[in-house]
Amino acid sequence: MAGWIADIEAKARIIHLELQAAMELAKPMGHDPDPIAAPYLHRLAKLYRDDFALACLVDHSDLVASFRGPGVLNHEPPMSLVTATINKLHRSIQQIAKSMAGLEEQAVSWPEHLEPRLSGLAQGGLVVGIRLPRPGELNSQGLVAADGLSEGLYQAVRDAFLSLPEVPRLIESDTFSDSICARFPDPAIRDTVLVAAHRLAPSSGDLGISELVLSCPGKAEEAPVPLTRSSHDFLSLLLREPSNNKLTTTDSFVGVVGEIDGDALRFGIRSAGKQPGIRCIYGEHDRAIVQESLNCSVRVSGSYEAAPNDQPRLVAVERIEILR
Repeated sequence: MAGWIADIEAKARIIHLELQAAMELAKPMGHDPDPIAAPYLHRLAKLYRDDFALACLVDHSDLVASFRGPGVLNHEPPMSLVTATINKLHRSIQQIAKSMAGLEEQAVSWPEHLEPRLSGLAQGGLVVGIRLPRPGELNSQGLVAADGLSEGLYQAVRDAFLSLPEVPRLIESDTFSDSICARFPDPAIRDTVLVAAHRLAPSSGDLGISELVLSCPGKAEEAPVPLTRSSHDFLSLLLREPSNNKLTTTDSFVGVVGEIDGDALRFGIRSAGKQPGIRCIYGEHDRAIVQESLNCSVRVSGSYEAAPNDQPRLVAVERIEILR
């Protein structure tokens, strides 16, 4: 499939041919060539100044994030706004990767040096291109990206990363859409993606950004739906009480606490042997004991939701005990 750069180059060739034909007609008639050439040159300038930069970004990105709002209306957005925006993207994607690693059957961790790549910036609001490094690439420290990671884990992280644009389409007006469960039948993965979307959605504190449109270049999809401040508020409520109609069975689980996401009030546990990890949701009242339990063996009790294979994957923690 032809990329955006190829489309821009094709448009430029057409304009050059039109300019050449107009100039050849103007010469024998004795017309001043400058006014005739001006509109063609203007179209070419816009093509190379604005459109080509965006085309390069899209063609080299896995995920494109377009931020809109009063803070990015002009061509010189505040540096603090740009860096805060990119840091939020970086943290959200890294958290997806670490959470997905904690849900694997074997004990693995996502390498700190395997970071998403900034594939470009462009105007039109603030447009940021992000790319997940492929296995075997060298990063800025000269280390091999994804060295030692299974292809399954890499693909699982990539799939979760690229599913972010679907979230705003799956959120119906102030309701939890059943289509979210259909799209993400594994409750732990669903919760991971929804937490990332909530983290990315503009909040009332993001004065310069009012909307975020996410898209995956080259992937057939419906017209993008933005994440807004309303999306952020709705996801806040949803994540505090996640699909309570599905968290119906109560049990206890023993495992070692891995990655803790204190902002989202989530942590993961892994039991001995080749068992998939379990994602846990805890309350503010358990914040202290959760922080103490990192890398400790614990018993968590509460209602849970299972994957289609009946494997428990998401637990709403009612009690946590540190065993050792």
